[in-house]
Amino acid sequence: MSRFSLSEIENLPEIAGVFCFLNETNKTVFVGVAENLKQEISRLLAEKDFLRKETKQIETVNSAEKDLIKLYARTMRARKPFYNFDLSGQRHFPHFKITNEKFPRLLVTRKIENDNAEYFGAFLPETGARLFLDFLIQTFRLRGCDIKIDGKFPVPCTMFYEKRCVAPCVESLCDKENYDETVKFIKLFLENKAEDLEKLLIAKIETAAENLDFETAGKLRDFLQNVQNVRSETDWNYRIEDAVDSFETEETNEKIFVRLVSQRGRKVLGKRVFVFERIEGFDAADILTQVISQFYEFYEPKEIRVSTDFPNRKFLSDVLSLRAGHKLKIEIVNENNQKITTERAFGRTKFEFDFRQIKPPKNFAEIQIELQREFNLNKKPRRIEGFDVAHISGTDFVAAKSVWANGKFLVGEYEFWFLPEKSELETLEKGISERLRSQKNLPDLILIDGGKSQLKTALRAVEKMTNRKFSVVAASKPTGRHNEISHFITEDGNVIKMKPESDVFQILARLRDEAHELANSVHRKRRDTSHFYEVAALLPSINEKERRYLLQKYGSLKELKSANKDDLIKLIGSEKVEIVCNDLREKDENQKIEPLIVPIRFDDEDGDARDLQPLSTLRNKK
Repeated sequence: MSRFSLSEIENLPEIAGVFCFLNETNKTVFVGVAENLKQEISRLLAEKDFLRKETKQIETVNSAEKDLIKLYARTMRARKPFYNFDLSGQRHFPHFKITNEKFPRLLVTRKIENDNAEYFGAFLPETGARLFLDFLIQTFRLRGCDIKIDGKFPVPCTMFYEKRCVAPCVESLCDKENYDETVKFIKLFLENKAEDLEKLLIAKIETAAENLDFETAGKLRDFLQNVQNVRSETDWNYRIEDAVDSFETEETNEKIFVRLVSQRGRKVLGKRVFVFERIEGFDAADILTQVISQFYEFYEPKEIRVSTDFPNRKFLSDVLSLRAGHKLKIEIVNENNQKITTERAFGRTKFEFDFRQIKPPKNFAEIQIELQREFNLNKKPRRIEGFDVAHISGTDFVAAKSVWANGKFLVGEYEFWFLPEKSELETLEKGISERLRSQKNLPDLILIDGGKSQLKTALRAVEKMTNRKFSVVAASKPTGRHNEISHFITEDGNVIKMKPESDVFQILARLRDEAHELANSVHRKRRDTSHFYEVAALLPSINEKERRYLLQKYGSLKELKSANKDDLIKLIGSEKVEIVCNDLREKDENQKIEPLIVPIRFDDEDGDARDLQPLSTLRNKK
């Protein structure tokens, strides 16, 4: 960093760079980017009286980062200046993110942070980004959990058996070297360096074949085929380097709106409306400079069109062109030469935004008041927990809990329990009792999926609590329509009906659905993967890779249990055979290992972002 006083402006370098204006307390009041630091700083201080009055020092930002748009965006997030239009609080188009961890995770996000992660994007349309995420999970299988990884887990979680994670938690299945190689593969793919990735994979296939490791060669061949298929299919073109982005601005007395439409030909890929509070002294042209300088941190479209000229337009075009490897124009387009499809897209974008403002969603305080009034609660509810149960033919019961608190669905606090009870009502009672064993973050309201019998069961679970301060209600379904809610039943038997379009009804219905979906998905995972964990219970003295090898060779648990010593020696050698035979001799038919199910999230957003979760419809796409 180099600092200059206002009297030293003549000493400023006439080079491209990023700069900051600092006030008398060394707080950043403004951040800018310029082709010529001396000229741009002189212009701003001459034209913006309020900046000249507040600025006491000028700081030029020195960095190894040569891309000035990236440097500017990072400086904006780090400094949080008083007089800039910051995009960090606004929603970007979806990007993929590889976290900066020992075992990195793959995430999809609409927010960019200074977290040393690697970002790739953007990808549109957003539904396509979800499909693409599912492809990446199934193909590269990076982890989606946030547990501490040390390779010492005895068994992997269900994501490994579903072929959606390589299981670095079990070192015998995937060690650090192999995981790092997988991370390298996905980075090459997301950087659109598929040819480099294909060369690398072909070389590894040939090496594996030369070493007679035909199993590894086959897996790599399938991996390569998936990558090549996605590259060749136009339906999978979710990158937007060939898109045209159009910007228009609108100013009111209090706010400035920047509308963005991204198109590929006539097709609208994505739309955004960025809303900023007016800052006296800045106009639409100043805002366009700042928005474009931040928005294209990690990608560049084919062309950018703007409704008005702005400072640094040619300079930003040159910076983006250098990165893109081709001439990227930032053209001024007025109403007379704007394409009709773009004009219509702007009209729809404005209409949709204005329509949302007519009846904006109720805020948290308003929802609290309505909940308290509807259910006659003693206090405004801050936290609501929903409960449901799943089973199949009266066996393998699972209870699940969802959480809504402070206006958000807290996916990270969802829970489930495998329970030995013999009926749905017993499982519900036990699940609520298990939850209430912890007095931490007790709910203000419990929502049960069911009718009077489920409500009575829930009340039995809570009646032992002294000084209970929360209420219990049931969401009752209409006959034959199990996905709907006809009414709610309170503890004293009152029937409460709400309008389905109300915000409170939507929250309660979503909470009920979340608990229901969690219970069912956990139950499904348990059912589909339990036999893998039976092998772990049968052979606890060998590692997971060896267990999978034996199960593959014998074909079933029944055959494995009756294995003879001579056959085992041929498969695993004499050193391991005594260990395996000892496990088989001492097997306990009652010993059981429950499937390991850990919380998985592939989005990087606060609270809940269901629209960024994987969309598993790959079979239909193919």
